[in-house]
Amino acid sequence: LGCLAIVTVLGDIWSLLYACIAVSVAVCVFGFFALPLVIAKANLYTFLSMASYIQLPGALDSFYMARPDCLPDGPHFSFFFYNTVASIIGNIGGIVGILLFRYVFSKKSYRITFVFTTLVMVVASIFDLIIVERWNRPRVSDHVVYVLGDQVVYQVCYMLHFMPGIILLSRLCPRGTESMVYALLAGFANFGQAVSNTVGSLLMEFKWPVETDPAVGCDFSNVKWLLIVGHLLCPLVCIPLVFLLIPAARICDNIDVDGRVVRPQEPPGDCKVEGSRESLSAQEPVLK
Repeated sequence: LGCLAIVTVLGDIWSLLYACIAVSVAVCVFGFFALPLVIAKANLYTFLSMASYIQLPGALDSFYMARPDCLPDGPHFSFFFYNTVASIIGNIGGIVGILLFRYVFSKKSYRITFVFTTLVMVVASIFDLIIVERWNRPRVSDHVVYVLGDQVVYQVCYMLHFMPGIILLSRLCPRGTESMVYALLAGFANFGQAVSNTVGSLLMEFKWPVETDPAVGCDFSNVKWLLIVGHLLCPLVCIPLVFLLIPAARICDNIDVDGRVVRPQEPPGDCKVEGSRESLSAQEPVLK
């Protein structure tokens, strides 16, 4: 991130692109040398899932809060609604996502959960496209569509998508290194978001520019293409990667550092003490 920050300040847009590619490849490859294979794969999937959901810095924000002199038929969200009310509803959606994960998805497989949440996150992005194309008007309010899509469905699925990654690494990391492994997961996720922002900026700079200055004439006609490519198509790349990078195990399973499911081995005779450490000490791998 520090390298990208320096290039952003001192370099041009092409230097930022080259630095982004070089750092991404270096970090992902180094992870396979420094970490156990299953942890490196999980971190790589986290990075790719964040990077593939292309962020569009300024495009959607400007569209939603554009004034009538810039976008006469726009949503015209107030700053208070967009940054306060919607954020509160989004936090509630995140809590709902945690509850759904606890009571619905905690016994599902990692792969099913990741595929399902990726697909629903793509569906949630259709709500943005509906508002941008004005398909909801005049029957449904822009506020209702935005809250349902970005702050309810998306936030619920984002939490459902993030929680399994944390659980997976918590079961894989060696004893005594939990904090370090979680920090690596968070670092890969944040780096993926930084790459996503960089790619989004490049798309807006060269491919589908968005003009937000009323003095020269606002033009949001390219926002729909940014949404289709960045929010609807690119995230689908992660679906086949789930079956390559994520172990074939349920979220409730114990797994070893090789990604194999393990189960407690029953002690013979009088050695079994329910709830004791001895009854849980012996474990054998079970391939699924």
